[in-house]
Amino acid sequence: MPQNCRMTDIRSPLPARIVQWLVRPGDRLQAGDLLLILEAMKMEHELHAPHAGTLGELFYAAGETVAEGDLLSHLEPASAAAAPASAALISASESSPLPIPTATATAPRADLHALLQRQAHTQDAQRPQAVAKRHALGLRTARENIADLTAPGSFIEYGALAVAAQRSRRSEADLIANTPADGMVTGIGSVNPAQCGPERSRTVVMAYDATVLAGTQGMRNHQKTDRMLGL
Repeated sequence: MPQNCRMTDIRSPLPARIVQWLVRPGDRLQAGDLLLILEAMKMEHELHAPHAGTLGELFYAAGETVAEGDLLSHLEPASAAAAPASAALISASESSPLPIPTATATAPRADLHALLQRQAHTQDAQRPQAVAKRHALGLRTARENIADLTAPGSFIEYGALAVAAQRSRRSEADLIANTPADGMVTGIGSVNPAQCGPERSRTVVMAYDATVLAGTQGMRNHQKTDRMLGL
């Protein structure tokens, strides 16, 4: 069988923990597409697709530990028959754009709407009582401090959707409403880029949120801190 007709094994290049998959089974990939992020010795490593193809089953999930050489997935070669179909689709889209079946101008997709609502719960505007209590003490929130510290638009948050690891005694709705980001806002941003330049101004930013569980440390909180220190 010709080499380009065989499935390619996607194996871990080193002992590591899977941080995140960026693709799903059945995704059609191009050579070089980012597949997943591995973490080893507090450093993150990216694994890319060696060639174009379709991703098979994922044998390990995020958070699991793998050994060097462990089989993570398969990459099936791109079908030659798929090329004409793709070309036809491009040709059709140039003459008449394809509609998005699950969204309209006035009604966003249900999953997108749910995501936007979930993201909104992480912001100060969704927690007016907690913010007012903080301001009454003459203090500011973690997000207000980060907004002033970093250049406008430069802060990229990591782990915003994390909540406290207390599901055995609190409901999901309670955790989302009252433990956003598990009390630790983390990310990367630019500090004083005009003075330091775009490269040297890039920094990791971490701020304890005293409006969440009085700023106490939690499991997700620690995991986010470890990841940022690794970066």
